[in-house]
Amino acid sequence: MSFLTNIKYQYNLKLLNDCISSNNYEDFFINIEKNSKNKQLYIKLLFNLGTDVIKQADEDFFSSKLIWLNSFLDEDLEYLSKFINFYQFNHNNNHKISYYEEEVLGVLKDLQQINEINFNDFINYSYLYQYLILRNNKFDKFLKNSLPFFSTPNQLNFSHINLTRCYFYIMDHPYQIYQKLKNELSGDQNLARNKFLNLDDQSFQKKINDVDLEISKKGWHTHMQSWTSSNIINVHKGKVILKKDLHSNTFETLSSVILHLIQSGSSFELDYDLINDFIKNNPTAYTPLELEISHKEKKFIDQYVGDLISLYNFDN
Repeated sequence: MSFLTNIKYQYNLKLLNDCISSNNYEDFFINIEKNSKNKQLYIKLLFNLGTDVIKQADEDFFSSKLIWLNSFLDEDLEYLSKFINFYQFNHNNNHKISYYEEEVLGVLKDLQQINEINFNDFINYSYLYQYLILRNNKFDKFLKNSLPFFSTPNQLNFSHINLTRCYFYIMDHPYQIYQKLKNELSGDQNLARNKFLNLDDQSFQKKINDVDLEISKKGWHTHMQSWTSSNIINVHKGKVILKKDLHSNTFETLSSVILHLIQSGSSFELDYDLINDFIKNNPTAYTPLELEISHKEKKFIDQYVGDLISLYNFDN
């Protein structure tokens, strides 16, 4: 940091700490954004102070918020994402839904050179990543996500109520997910079982636009329970949708999606004709996979998912 930038940093640090001391969090973000053209200064101030401010704030001062579309497998979000994109377009919002990791990379690469994001970054800077995604948005921002909800001992969560308006969790039958993974892995039971349950608790690596990302997805049972916890649903206004209901009760399910958005404070309006138009032009095509799961395999994975199958009545 240059000598001049350091002077600016010390001046702004005092100004921002005064905002924090007086619980004036709205002015904190107004003042920090005044430095956004000086990227080095902006990053240092935001990453030193921003997480604690978002965590402490008890006022709802962000006009736009994030709306999450979550599932264990990315592909299970396709139909709902297509519907939301269609509905947004017809309400004068042309923002396409993208994946959370892609948005994080976009905002970070705009501010600094970046080569990797590890799992600890996603935990420690989660609030800041989401703030950066939101800060220039006039509308709520929909994001697709396959990461689990997390909570840490020092009270850092996957998201915060000041950042999230609501979320949806699309859930398919766990046997279908296991079979899909098994098919992708050429029938290898051990690999499929580990990818489904993440028994070795290992993160996995992916590369997006030449940046290495370390992702921790957890097993299906842990992932599912993280988003379907009654506490998380109540605090972050979650709605669980069975994938089979998107196909067998499409109109009712999509109508309930719009109602949930409205009840959560979104500016959407319920338009049954628009929902019918979408369904007419985008019929669902859900064909359950033929299960090739032995009794021994079922017995093993049921240790983790058996109670959850009964709880969510997947088989009816």
